[in-house]
Amino acid sequence: MNVLITAAASATAQIIAGELAGSYTLRLTDLSENTGSSTGDVIACDLGHEKPTDDLVAGIDAIVNIGYQCQTGSATDLIDYHTRRMYNLVQAASDAGVSRCVNISTLRLYEGHEENLVVTERWRTDPPADDVELLGAHLTEIVCKEFARDRLVQVANLRLGWPLVGGSSAGPDDTAAVTHELIGAAVAEALVSNELDQWQDIHVQSPVANQRFSTATAARLLPGLAERLAQ
Repeated sequence: MNVLITAAASATAQIIAGELAGSYTLRLTDLSENTGSSTGDVIACDLGHEKPTDDLVAGIDAIVNIGYQCQTGSATDLIDYHTRRMYNLVQAASDAGVSRCVNISTLRLYEGHEENLVVTERWRTDPPADDVELLGAHLTEIVCKEFARDRLVQVANLRLGWPLVGGSSAGPDDTAAVTHELIGAAVAEALVSNELDQWQDIHVQSPVANQRFSTATAARLLPGLAERLAQ
């Protein structure tokens, strides 16, 4: 499978690329302003509505899009990235026949809720307008959802816990943490699962004491995760 990973300079993209390397043919991309700080072969593309974006997705089977904490800049720049540039990317992917997009979002969209509430994928996200990174994640979800609803691209929307921790287990005090290993496994499963709807929200965090978010949907729709999430 040929997989495009966006925002290659971001920490999340580097975690995912490291976990998927060797099992997939990866193509990494980022905005031209970021490619100088990236490691390895990264294609510079500013995700305009033009040929370079079309070329970027040519021959790609699936996209792993980093939709949270993936860029830096002014609020205007970030909103533009999460709306106009996201639209251009997914439109080009649809035109090229890309069958699936795994969008990486965040469970921080629910951070304001009390920890004793059982928050599932059915809960509506309502990010604060003054947190542009969370607002950006929310807007990217909206863009991707519109393409999915029109049945142009199937989208698995993975909302990851926080913090992202190395190793194979999270600390007992990190009630919403997710390990690098689990992130990689979740993305790999989301790329191939036959159990997903056209638009599918999936919450992913590591199993810890006083776990903050339910991962029942992930265990059901991403069968390879069931044992990991039950530990």
